[in-house]
Amino acid sequence: MRQRAARPRLRRRSSGVRTVRALIAVLALLCAAGAAIALWFRAEGEPPALQAPDSLLVGRAGATLPISVSDPGSGLRSLSVVLVEGDQARTLLAEAYPGNLASGGTRREQSAAVAIEPKALGLKGPARLRIEARDWSWRGFFSGNAVQRELPVTVDLDPPRLEVATGLTYAQRGGSGAVAYSVSEPTAQDGVRVGERFYRGFPRPGGGPLERVAIFALPFDSPPEAKPVVVARDAAGNESVSGWPLVIQERTQPTAQVTLTRTFFDVVVPRLAGADSVADPIATFQDVNKRVRAENEARIRQLLAESSSQPYFDGALQQLANSKVTSRFAERRTYFLDSTPVSEATHYGYDLASTATAPVTAAAAGRVAYAGDMGIYGNCVLIDHGLGLATLYGHLSRLDVAAGAQVTQGQQLGLSGSTGLAGGDHLHFAVLVGDTYVDPVEWWDGRWVETHIRDRWQARAAAR
Repeated sequence: MRQRAARPRLRRRSSGVRTVRALIAVLALLCAAGAAIALWFRAEGEPPALQAPDSLLVGRAGATLPISVSDPGSGLRSLSVVLVEGDQARTLLAEAYPGNLASGGTRREQSAAVAIEPKALGLKGPARLRIEARDWSWRGFFSGNAVQRELPVTVDLDPPRLEVATGLTYAQRGGSGAVAYSVSEPTAQDGVRVGERFYRGFPRPGGGPLERVAIFALPFDSPPEAKPVVVARDAAGNESVSGWPLVIQERTQPTAQVTLTRTFFDVVVPRLAGADSVADPIATFQDVNKRVRAENEARIRQLLAESSSQPYFDGALQQLANSKVTSRFAERRTYFLDSTPVSEATHYGYDLASTATAPVTAAAAGRVAYAGDMGIYGNCVLIDHGLGLATLYGHLSRLDVAAGAQVTQGQQLGLSGSTGLAGGDHLHFAVLVGDTYVDPVEWWDGRWVETHIRDRWQARAAAR
């Protein structure tokens, strides 16, 4: 009887063992699944993404290698850059980023700018840059996925040679000039530098591939010690600078006082503000005269940034027929209302008055860069004459040309008027060299254009 009574307990004990074993099996299966999932994520096989240039050109001033790496999976682990020249290898960058094999890294993106300084590195010849980035993946026996890139480095430490062909030159402050020169090799940029301003060089008309000419300006706002120099820079950033005999005739910038009428504030100012009336005409005028003027000037420079490499003009520019000068170039104006100064501006052009709605003609042949509304200049035409020379015609009452049109000297562009910031019918005429307004009087003088501009690019050919 006792033996029979023990059998049910054995069966219950056997059933409990099976339950425990099943639980252990389930737990083991869950652990295996978790380990598989963890292994799946932590052993991901996607290497970091690397962005870098395909090659690098290093000049005398050095160069910078921009690098960008990212790894959204296991995170970035390290980044290195090694310079190899011949049998010599030098580490330029070695960075390790936070993380561990259990959880991976926290850095997902990283950028670097590696300076390549040839003098400090003693770099003289061709070299290579080896870039490597690793992540925190378990791949590669826990060493992580790696991306490697090798790019060639070209070393150019010799600046282009310059030869200036122009001899003694006279130029006046606020005016223009030109210089002819040649370079020993194709350049990335060449021209004339005056202080912080740069005037691009162009192929010398009729000259060889390395013969150049640049028309430059002498701005009123550049310091007297900022002498014009010819500059040539190659693709590696190596630069040569050369001067030439240049005598600058200084002159004082003129000033003028302009008295504005109540009618001007009641009619012209609201028109520019785009309203029938304004609550504070003086404040509105000050905003137009400063902010809108600056926006217009920036737009004009943008429209004239690309000039023809061949000159459309031939000789002097033409002044508006039968016109009288009513204001001078570069006047530093103070505007008054009822004997009270309200604003200031520099008038970089000539105001030319003729009969009302007089025909406005092109000062020289060229391409119309713009024809339309230009804020303070009203209906405005911009013409590119090539080699960085351009003219501006403002306040027109009618436009007879469109952007992109080729015009001849004397061709009608429109009619004079009083659109924009104008109190009466007239033409605002301005001449620009590069981004600088210059005195139109010089360009109206055929003798001056011949001896100061055309002779400069003809001199080299005559000397041969």
